[in-house]
Amino acid sequence: MALLHKKASEIPKDAVRLSEEEAVQYFLKLVQNWENRSEVWPIIYTPGVLGAGTVFTGFYINNYYRRVLKLGSYGRLSSYLPAVALPAIMATFFHTTFVLPDIVLNKEPCPVCLQTRAALLQTGFGVAYPMLLVPLSSFMFATRHFTYRLPSIVEKPKEVLKLYRKLSGPIMLPITLMLAFSTALAIFLTGKEYETVYKVNIRLLQLERQLEDDGVVPIQS
Repeated sequence: MALLHKKASEIPKDAVRLSEEEAVQYFLKLVQNWENRSEVWPIIYTPGVLGAGTVFTGFYINNYYRRVLKLGSYGRLSSYLPAVALPAIMATFFHTTFVLPDIVLNKEPCPVCLQTRAALLQTGFGVAYPMLLVPLSSFMFATRHFTYRLPSIVEKPKEVLKLYRKLSGPIMLPITLMLAFSTALAIFLTGKEYETVYKVNIRLLQLERQLEDDGVVPIQS
């Protein structure tokens, strides 16, 4: 059964009506059981790929600040979890919740707008979030364990900001490249998701018409 989004007046009497959540779950289950997975890989793998992208950038940023602040093994696990694992989880969750359903339901008339939303989510969790969180947590560990001489953030916030800029300077080019890559990756994969949804629905419509022409009525559960 093809998944079509129509007005109430346009729905045929024999059609199976689904809520938005049921429609999304139906389509995702359909894709998971698709015979040729190479045809539907964007729907299956895009959230995971975007999550993996945030892991790479988060790991790079966290590793850099830990190295320049000479943290060694101090707070290693407690710094990598929020800087690497959490952004990956959030990037995957937000794409699955706020991007993919709109693609499946064809709710957004402007594909570019949805691609922009996906890119903003990806760059936000993959680059902006670690660039804000990691220096703060690293400064905290450096102050606690006396690995780097730091000004007081309460008494000298401007000095802390200057230090942040100084330490961040050497990685601004790699960060800019990661930002561009994250944007391009989210836009590309979201576009492929659009193509996949369209192709799957077209294929299902063709099968339904073929069954109707052969005089066979598909059983719908």
